[in-house]
Amino acid sequence: MSVPFDLWGQRGWANIEVVGESHYTPALKALFGASAPASDAEIVTPVRLMPDPRNRHDPNAVGVWAATGQIGHLSRADAARYVPVLAELAANGWDPQVTAHLWGGDWGYSARLELAEPHMLVPGNAPPTGPHLMLPLGNAIQVTGEEHHLDALIPWLCPEGECWVHATLHEVTEQLARSTRTVVEVRIDGVRVGQLTPKMSGEVLPAVRMLAEGGLGAGVRAVVKGNRLKAEVVLQVVRAHELPESWIADAHVYAVKMGAEPSTVAVPPPPVPPVPPVPSSPVPVGSVVSAGSTSISFSLGSVSGGAAQASTVPPVVPGPAPVVPGPAPVVPGPAPVVPVPAPVVPGVASAVPGPAMGWDPGTIPPEPTGIRFVVPPNWPEPPAGWKPPPGWRPDPSWPPPPYGWLWWVPSWD
Repeated sequence: MSVPFDLWGQRGWANIEVVGESHYTPALKALFGASAPASDAEIVTPVRLMPDPRNRHDPNAVGVWAATGQIGHLSRADAARYVPVLAELAANGWDPQVTAHLWGGDWGYSARLELAEPHMLVPGNAPPTGPHLMLPLGNAIQVTGEEHHLDALIPWLCPEGECWVHATLHEVTEQLARSTRTVVEVRIDGVRVGQLTPKMSGEVLPAVRMLAEGGLGAGVRAVVKGNRLKAEVVLQVVRAHELPESWIADAHVYAVKMGAEPSTVAVPPPPVPPVPPVPSSPVPVGSVVSAGSTSISFSLGSVSGGAAQASTVPPVVPGPAPVVPGPAPVVPGPAPVVPVPAPVVPGVASAVPGPAMGWDPGTIPPEPTGIRFVVPPNWPEPPAGWKPPPGWRPDPSWPPPPYGWLWWVPSWD
């Protein structure tokens, strides 16, 4: 079963036209309701991009699929640009998803996608190691001091001039001539690449400290730009005062699950938000297993024509020679690598125990004795030892998992 992956670079504007909508009116009509809207109406929904190499009209064809079925495809020119990356993701078990804006009326239907340039669809490196959470996407924050770390940035420079990477934020104390100051240091794969100014450090430091108190690192999305003469790093992250209360509560709950002291992270859970529509196909409903006073529904059967509940699991491709688990498929750019789904899906937590899990970070932990399935903090708890059977899907009424949620973690029984 493919792992849903939200393509990176979506910023709220729909820039890529979907073509052929007139051939898929029933699926589009179903998205808008029982009858076609009499006047202009707009909806926003996630869709899947599925390469169709057997298409007799275009071997580069890419179909656009919503929850109700196919609603169109990329134009021939766009398909030729995007299919190398999308095909590599699909071939390695990932299900590329993107946000679509749909319009309907008595004149018919049209659709556009929030699709970044091909080299900006996926990050150039793996998620950070160690228990962590990714801060939500936000406005740009310029990193300073990159000129002192050009050697560390050169591996992330790409022919297109920019690429996405995972980065981490760390509170550090600088020694000045007569005083000290606290700033935020920026690292890529554990290597320092610069820092934020004192003013901008203050914009994110409360979030970095909150996660650190729960034994979690702070991950962010960043763009590396430039060349061998000059490179820069720009973070795309929300300021601390912009963090939604629901994200803060989820972060506290996750910190408790990872072993932090409850006294340092206790916070009332926020109201459960509604679940946005996600591409999925009906599957037969199986048995119900009770876990205490909570019932958990299983959905069993084969998966066809849709994707499971969306969870952002960032794989790794374009960028200069990133190395992650899995074979090294070829996509545009020097030596890019796309990961394959593994028993442990890259996400918000490390597979290696750290201080929050009871081990001294200066020693090598023992070998795991097993792997356990972990549900998000705002889902019903399954029975002890339960694992999802083939074809299982979460209940559509459950809230979406936090960004980068780790479904499988090692256990030391």
